[in-house]
Amino acid sequence: MMAVPSRSNFFHKNISKLAVFSVDRSNNQFTESMCVKSYGTITFPDNRSHQADFIRISNKASVMHVKEFLTGEWSGERPSLVISITGGAKKYNMKPRLLRAFQRGLLKVARTTGAWIITGGMNRGIMKLVGEIVETNPDRSRPIQLIGIATWGCVSGFEELDVQGSIVHYAKPSSETKGQAPLEPNHTKFIFVDDESKGQYGGEIAFRAKLEKAISGGFFASKTTTNSSNLNASLSRTSSLQSEQSDSVPVVLLVVEGGPNTVRTGYRNYLSTNLIDIHLFIVHEAVVQNNIPAVFLEGTGRCCDLFSKAFQLYEENRQKFEHIDKTRK
Repeated sequence: MMAVPSRSNFFHKNISKLAVFSVDRSNNQFTESMCVKSYGTITFPDNRSHQADFIRISNKASVMHVKEFLTGEWSGERPSLVISITGGAKKYNMKPRLLRAFQRGLLKVARTTGAWIITGGMNRGIMKLVGEIVETNPDRSRPIQLIGIATWGCVSGFEELDVQGSIVHYAKPSSETKGQAPLEPNHTKFIFVDDESKGQYGGEIAFRAKLEKAISGGFFASKTTTNSSNLNASLSRTSSLQSEQSDSVPVVLLVVEGGPNTVRTGYRNYLSTNLIDIHLFIVHEAVVQNNIPAVFLEGTGRCCDLFSKAFQLYEENRQKFEHIDKTRK
């Protein structure tokens, strides 16, 4: 990779908004910092007409400041919906019929609602598939916002991205290092979370979930449980709710496939060199810790089908117990 001075003065004009925010310690307040360590623009050899801006921040950065920058100066407008996607991170081949439906549905939602899509940003598994789907967007005048949030030390060639406002010509490494993966070339923005680790996947998970919660503005906070019917109803009311809750944006986690190791080790060791080991922790952070609803795409295999089956068994037994209770009354 090679870095050259950026032709755009965007970051030079706006990066100060992500600089250190200080307050007077004599007033018993703490210093809040965005801790922007590097920033610039990435070009990809596989997609020469495309450029992606990026920032690298500390994992201790203020989530609210990042949210304000992301939904303001960096993107120009707030999204009406955020679809956060996670799932299998190895080579994944979706069944053709399901792939067509997934592609058609994702493009339709993103184009008609102005939704943002958030992934882990790597050129692997479902992240790569989503990038390829976005690439097929027929309306180039209205690009789909595809945002990758990744751990800095897990990006192949991350050393070359340690720049201050330069354009970096990103080339896929000839050989991959364990615990690292190349970037997906169709993403429009990248946020690299630096927890000072190298080759340890999962360092961005907690920050990503908190950022998505901040963007949602508590959209689903009043809903302790969300089934498929009231979730659809909530999303269908997005446009009307935007005027009533200007700071609230519906955020939904979409889970596609996912490896079996997520069930065994997701809670126990989410900082892993194995990218397929962390998706249950992602679900836990989003749903349990940050009250973001999750949709498991049944039929995509492995983890999703496991959760789908568990939900079906739960519903069957719940109905049986409800019937028994009614007959006893």
